[in-house]
Amino acid sequence: MPPDLAMALPTFFIIGAPKAGTTSLHNYLSEHPQIQMSAVKEPNFFAPHLNPVDEQRRISQLDQYEQLFDPSVSVRGEASTPYAEYPLRQGVPERIRDLVPEAKFLYVVRDPVERTISHYNHMVASEGERRTLEEALGDLSDPRSPSICASLYGLQLELYLRQFPQERVMVIDQADLLNDRRSTLRRVFGFLDVDAGFDSQRFDEEFLKTSERHTYPPGFASFVELHLIPRLRWLPPRVRRTLRLSVERTIFPPLQTSEPDDGTRDHLREYFAGEARRLRELTGEKFPTWSV
Repeated sequence: MPPDLAMALPTFFIIGAPKAGTTSLHNYLSEHPQIQMSAVKEPNFFAPHLNPVDEQRRISQLDQYEQLFDPSVSVRGEASTPYAEYPLRQGVPERIRDLVPEAKFLYVVRDPVERTISHYNHMVASEGERRTLEEALGDLSDPRSPSICASLYGLQLELYLRQFPQERVMVIDQADLLNDRRSTLRRVFGFLDVDAGFDSQRFDEEFLKTSERHTYPPGFASFVELHLIPRLRWLPPRVRRTLRLSVERTIFPPLQTSEPDDGTRDHLREYFAGEARRLRELTGEKFPTWSV
């Protein structure tokens, strides 16, 4: 690969999982003076969308993708959770390998039952989902459901390990990022070969908390992504977040989160038990706070 092309691409990726703290991690890493995170979170360059509206939001041209990164900074990253949503998105590790063969990966995971429930609530808030949780999940037989496939952690990790050596993939439990944040970030910084002792007051913040979510009318999230965000990207992230929360509190009702009944929760535990075991075997981690 020509050196000038390599310099304009990311050196690492946050590949998921959605609703597991990737936005917070993106923001924490952007504080580090030796790391440059893409100004656009979720560019999704390596994960084409089936939905035409979502595809329109994706940064699909290489020259536009390169513009997200500063070649003067040696450690550059982006966060796109669709990169670990197989089989809904296919061929992503192979595309990354072909363009960034020396890439490193951060994979943030969460209790798969809780992540699946949170994903459903996100779809209610942002994507116009109005079915009940049980109706939306059905019998869990559709592996292309975004609420389900993104919780298949063992499968997603195995796909990356077929293309990249294990020492270039770091799996992070969201529970550690929440409860032992600075120690976890020091491990991440060491993995990325930057100053592990760096600290910031912003590490005390949480981003996109469920308690801050509101319910958008159908189509509003797409309108924001397509028309508002491109015009507001020049604003600092903290200003954008404050502005967004202020507008949402004024206009939209708070998100009424849903919890599954005991039978559905037990079904989810049973369904994800094998994947959780698979992840533990691949990583050697225990994930002690999980329900499966």
